[in-house]
Amino acid sequence: MPAALPVKPSALAEGIFRREILPWGLLGLALGLVEGATAAVLVKQHFAGVASRFTVNLAVALVSGAPAFSNVLSFMWANLAHGRARVRLMVALQAGFALLVGCVSFASHAASGLILTVISIVSARVLWGGILTVRAAVWTANYPRNVLARITGRIVIVNSIAVAASAALVGWALEAQALDARWLYGGGALAGLTGAWLYRAMRVRREFLLLAAEAASGPHSEPFSLRMLSQILKEDPAYREYMLWMGIFGGGSLMLTAQLVLVFSEKLHLTSALQIGLLAVVPLITQPLFLPWWARLFDGSHVVRYRSRQGWSIVLASAAMCLGVFCGSLALLWVGAVLLGAAQAGANLGWNLGHNDFASIGRAQHYMGVHVTLTGVRGGLAPPAGVLVYMALERWRQGAGEFALLLPLIMTAAGALGFSRMHVALARS
Repeated sequence: MPAALPVKPSALAEGIFRREILPWGLLGLALGLVEGATAAVLVKQHFAGVASRFTVNLAVALVSGAPAFSNVLSFMWANLAHGRARVRLMVALQAGFALLVGCVSFASHAASGLILTVISIVSARVLWGGILTVRAAVWTANYPRNVLARITGRIVIVNSIAVAASAALVGWALEAQALDARWLYGGGALAGLTGAWLYRAMRVRREFLLLAAEAASGPHSEPFSLRMLSQILKEDPAYREYMLWMGIFGGGSLMLTAQLVLVFSEKLHLTSALQIGLLAVVPLITQPLFLPWWARLFDGSHVVRYRSRQGWSIVLASAAMCLGVFCGSLALLWVGAVLLGAAQAGANLGWNLGHNDFASIGRAQHYMGVHVTLTGVRGGLAPPAGVLVYMALERWRQGAGEFALLLPLIMTAAGALGFSRMHVALARS
């Protein structure tokens, strides 16, 4: 049987894509300022000395995990969006997100400024979690499943480049000290507000069908809650197992970033620009190179099969980073950064779209709510736990903290094994 030809996106889908590409690029400039690694390096470098080492390191863990932790309130956004017009809600969330990013520019170089910075970044990420929850339903409605990853992947590419550009600016500002890095957050807020204003022209294809499906979802039309989360996991054993391995796998990935910021600062004594380059800029600019390949793989398979392959790329990247630290090799760290970007490109795609392979259209937003809520739980637990393990090892023996990196490596490997096990079971059935 001849291989199926690649399906081209329809003219309508392409038109919708062109309408939303610029707003997401502008919002990416604001997002890059509160991305986990960038915010963690800013907190570690800018506020060192204004509070105790334990407090600053804990703040590093909080802002590093904020992108994931903020999703614990996803059920609130799912409830707010259920049965409502999406574009108006998205514009409000985008504007609020941009304003919270701008609040960081008002933080003083003192303990109070550290508190304001952490609160602003976490709050901004809470709103971004709402944007992701609502956006998932918009993308599912606007783009057919067989081209969904490729079209949304192009949006993610533009967004990643914008995030990398703003992260690089923060690294430059911290390194050169020619400009207070906080002022960049005011510029990011303006870019985000402009993106929100442009997004008003966006439309949701056949939105009346989406709203009707939500309204007609019978007993499932009740607001999303922890009870519904438990019900979905109880009734869908495949999704429950998928969430289990995602928890272990994702927890390891989240733990690694916070630990690397501390190791880079306290052990390897890398500059701020170099840290942001390794943890944010290089991974982000690498993602667009690999995203089309991951998108083709995703469009051609179930998410379980996809994760059984993509998961090992995260393990490889984590191992390269650990070897770079243990050997004190900057070259290995750069290799690890490139591998991390390649792996994260696939991880982000699976995170945004994977739930669709388990849920019906009327329940896609609820399934995404389950996914991001559990992401929030591990985002709140994994980075602080990783930092505590690092500091405990340091207290036990000076210099032993770097071996805390083995914990996230083991966790990601266990998660990848779990996805492989699921894939084998799915293939047999």
